[in-house]
This record gives sequence, structure tokens and C-alpha cells, in this order.
Amino acid sequence: MNLSELERLAQLPESTRISILDKFSEEERGNIYMRIDSSPWYRYREDPVGFVTEGIREYAWSKQVEILESLRDNKRTAVPACHAPGKSHIAARAIAWWVAVHPSESVRVVTTANTFRQVRNILWPHIRKVVAANNLPGEVLTTKWKIGKDIVADGFSPADHNETAVQGIHAENLLIVVDEAGGISNTIGQALESLMTGGNTRLLLLGNPPTDSPGSWFERACNNSLFNVIPISAYDTPNFTGESVGQWKKNLVDKTWVDDVISSFGEDSAFVQARVHARFPRNVTSTVIPVDWAESATKIEKVMGRIRLGVDIAADGGDEFVIAESCGNSVKIVHGSTGNKSPVEVAGRILDAIHAAEKFHVKHSIEDEVRVKIDAIGVGWGVAGLLEEWGKEGRHVSRIVAVNVAQAAYQREKFANQRAEMWWTARELLQPDEEGEQHVCIDVDSKTVAQLSAPTYRANSAGKIQIESKDDMKRRGISSPDRAEAVLLALFEPPNSEPQDLVAPLSLTSDSAWF
Repeated sequence: MNLSELERLAQLPESTRISILDKFSEEERGNIYMRIDSSPWYRYREDPVGFVTEGIREYAWSKQVEILESLRDNKRTAVPACHAPGKSHIAARAIAWWVAVHPSESVRVVTTANTFRQVRNILWPHIRKVVAANNLPGEVLTTKWKIGKDIVADGFSPADHNETAVQGIHAENLLIVVDEAGGISNTIGQALESLMTGGNTRLLLLGNPPTDSPGSWFERACNNSLFNVIPISAYDTPNFTGESVGQWKKNLVDKTWVDDVISSFGEDSAFVQARVHARFPRNVTSTVIPVDWAESATKIEKVMGRIRLGVDIAADGGDEFVIAESCGNSVKIVHGSTGNKSPVEVAGRILDAIHAAEKFHVKHSIEDEVRVKIDAIGVGWGVAGLLEEWGKEGRHVSRIVAVNVAQAAYQREKFANQRAEMWWTARELLQPDEEGEQHVCIDVDSKTVAQLSAPTYRANSAGKIQIESKDDMKRRGISSPDRAEAVLLALFEPPNSEPQDLVAPLSLTSDSAWF
């Protein structure tokens, strides 16, 4: 096209201009656009790495370079990644490059994740910063980038089965970025794939392999030959390889974090396979207590010792009121009933268990006091208070400990709350040692074993261990693990100092005997 033809083309309505340009090849269209618009970023149209390293003067380490080049050369790119490799950082730079090098009326970027909070709080702050810092055109709002009247990029999170939410998205130059791709449902994943029919379209998937969803859409995409797959293990990142990344090094996964999670979860755990090695776990689950550990613990020889009680009080008519008794190295259920009961009736039943435990201590010359850990959320708070008053009146001589599992953990840097700490303590007590031996006997029925092996765990955004909530378990069709949590409360022990609000996990290496 000569100059006059280009000028006339530039003045045509967008729809007419696009219909004319459709007759040209992708390369010819790019050249025409470059001649129409003299944006200084256009020279990076085929050089996303140059856009990052020269245009906006930032570092890109080797795997990030590989992602940028794949985005240029491949319609589909999948990045299964470890914890904190800088994937959202480089995704924001890729989005900035895509928008900057295409005319605003022809470009569209769509970003999504499995929750809107992730869309809003993880990727889009990166986009806002890179646009503002480099004087890129337009204005970036919370999850929207506008240049003039054109919306060039936006972020959203559709419901798992609402495929209509991603229909009707089209543009001459379309980029789809899926952050936290491991949580995307198959329905939404297939709907996103259906948008890939245009000429200059790109699909970029980034995320940690899920630890509890074998066969996820993300995993299938990573096994699909249509995708260029770029796995990023923790051991590929600069803090392990020594590759220079300037000031960004402090934001990337490091050896301290890797050593800590391997120590906590075990090398073969689903969490370590996914978050350290960037592998999709095989033949492992993210249950807190594997069922084989719980089953084998029912066969351990019992050793008599002091008694501790754990009490889980029914929150509603569908839950159980359960009392568990830990005696020495073993724990069993001594009471279980359903239905709502008055606090006085519940406290009276617990008092019966306390009296039985106190008699056992006297008979066997055990000087330690009986400790009674009560789930103090809801009705439990009043029950614990009533039992404390009865103790002052001389009706028992045991220590009552109200445990609010929603409160901060004793080891706050490791656990999201006391419930997570309680479950993880039980996991550590039941985990076989280096010789494959276990030391805690769970003298319980199959229902309690199933409850112990039901909840899953994950690491939250702060890297702290978090246990699946009872509400989430019920959504999976699993009843409230009341028996299991009574067992776990029995195994918990408060600090040896004066009573505190926090309940610390019992240590097998403490100075006093644990049984």
C-alpha cells in the first residue's frame, strides 16, 4: 500500500478496516498497522524480550525469557510452576507487551483465575505498576485497562460451570492469560479453548499443579501436544542456579522455603511434588493423615499412663457430641451422641468422664492432673465456663482448657490457626518413623479412622498450613469430623506454664513424659 492508501485506510471505521485487512496475511497486517501507527513500542512487535529488557529496562531470567518467546512463537503455552518463581510478574510484562505493540482498536487481553480475588489481587496489581512506571498508554483500573474508548484488557472470574461468561470474546489480536490455572474447571477451560479460532490469538496458562485434583484441565493441557509446556521447578530458579536477576531475587523461592516444606510435608508428598518440583502428583493425596497411617495405628500396643480428655461439642442436630480419652500412648472414644443438648446436660456428661479419669489416676498413683480440652466455639464456651465453676466448687480437681481452634496458632509462622496446628500435630504423632514404627495407638472404630483421613490440607497465600473447613468437607459430601477432632483435642497439651489462650502441640521430645 502507498501512503495515500494507508491514510484512507486509517480513516475508515474499525469494522470496515478489519474486513479489508482480513484479506492480508498476518505479517502483512502487522506491517500495515505499524505504518498506520507510529507508536515507539511497535519496534518490539516481534521482540517481547527486548520490550522487557530494553523497552522497560527490567530483568528477565531464563525461564521468563522462554515464556516470552513461547508467547511470540506459539498459540498455546502452559507453565506448571513451583512456588514463587515470578510467574505473575512476567505475565504482567507479557500483557503490557501485547497491548503496547498492537493498535488499541485491534487488541484485547482477557485474564482469569479460579476466583475473582486472585484476579484482582495477584495479577492486576502487577499490570498497574508496569503501566504506570513506564508511561504506557491508557489508564488501568482495578481489573480493566482502557486506552481512549477502547478496553484493551480486563480480568474476570466465571463460575465453574458458566461457560457463557467467556463466549463472544473476539479481537484481531487476542491474548488470554489464565493465572492459577490449576483451579480452572474443565467447563471453563474448554470454553477458553473455543476462543482460539482467530488468526493472531494466544493462550497462556500459569499456575501450581494442584495437589488434590488429579486429571485437572490444567494437567490435561500440559499433556496436550498443542501446548508448548515450560515447567519451572524451584531448582530452576535463580536462588538455586545463581542466575542474576537484580533486585527481584528476594521475591523468588529460596532454599530456606524449600527445606522447610520438605521437612514439614515429606519429599514424596503431593505438596512438595507440586510446589517444589512443579510436577502433577501421582498416587498421592493431600489428606492430612493418610488412611494407612490411621489404620496401622489401631494395631499399636497400648502403654498405660496419664489421662487427658478431648471434647467436641455438637454445633447442630446433625453433628455429634464426642468425648475422647487419651490414656498413655492410646486414645479412644468414651462417649458419642447426636442431637442438641443443653449446656448443663453436656457439662454433666463431661463431668462423669472427668470423675472416671480422676479415679483412674488415684488407683494408679498418677499425680498429674486430668486435663480436659474443650472445643470452645459456640456452645462449648459456656460448657467450659460451667465446668470451671464446678471445679471451684470442689466437684472435680481437673484442669479445664477452652480451645478456640479458629484463633491464632501457637506456632503462628507455620499454621493458619489452632485447628491447623491441632491436625498437623496428630499427623506428626501418627507418622511412621525412619524404621516405619508408630508410637500412638488409636483405639477407634472405622468411622473415626475415616474421619481422621478425610480432611485435606493446603498452604494459604502466606505459606501457612491450612486445613479444609468443615463446610468445604460437607460440600464434598463428607460429614463433620467430630469424632476425629475429639481425638485430636485429647492428644493436644497446653504449655507447662500457667494456662494460656493458646494450646500448643504436645512434643514427643518434651522434658516430661507424654504418656
